Amino acid sequence: KAIARAVGPKITINDVFVSCVSAAVTRQLEEHRERAAVMKEASTGQSQETEVVHPAKSSINVVVPVHLMGGIIPEGYSIGNKIGAFVARVPAHTEVDSTAPASDRLLSVHTSLASVKRSPAPILSYLAARVAADYLPESLAKRLFRGANANAAVAISNARGWDKKVHIDSRPVESAHGFLPLPPGLPCGVVVQSYAGVVSISLTAEKWAVPDADRFVGWILDEYVALCEESRQRMR
Repeated sequence: KAIARAVGPKITINDVFVSCVSAAVTRQLEEHRERAAVMKEASTGQSQETEVVHPAKSSINVVVPVHLMGGIIPEGYSIGNKIGAFVARVPAHTEVDSTAPASDRLLSVHTSLASVKRSPAPILSYLAARVAADYLPESLAKRLFRGANANAAVAISNARGWDKKVHIDSRPVESAHGFLPLPPGLPCGVVVQSYAGVVSISLTAEKWAVPDADRFVGWILDEYVALCEESRQRMR
């Protein structure tokens, strides 16, 4: 919240998380490009420029789930999830802007997300998913879901939990962690969740997409730390 307040009045917590995760995705893609260049050089015996093997992307697509009930279950509604989603194209944090302030990258992500948030995409995606799951053959439903993610690199979910520890049979639940099952065609999912004053990050990913999960989460935290430092400077 402090980062959002320091960077701009319209910045949301979700913008902060998407910016941090997209920074990690960009660094992972850069690592894949460098590895591909090395493999190409080994197979041909000729030096390969990374840009020639796999040109850097100027943007990446991300999937952002949205709870259509605002995260609550009104009286008379079932406990089943009422979740839609939208796909947004956010700027990739390339080498060109790697020296730019992290807050500038956050503002760019906010601008990209703002217009899509106001669209009917979350409701339409929820209805399409219900129809596909209830009426279409499984093979056709998977093809529909695979196409609906618009070649996105990651799904990013922000889940706010209880501010205090809850109890089950008088025993406290010490920690809670989110989990994002990967839909067809989506290689990576990140959940940022808060519970009892602690924020946790969970990652679900295909091994080929994210070979080192700890390193990927470390990249998320690197961007978060940079934003924290810049926010403190802005508030002085």
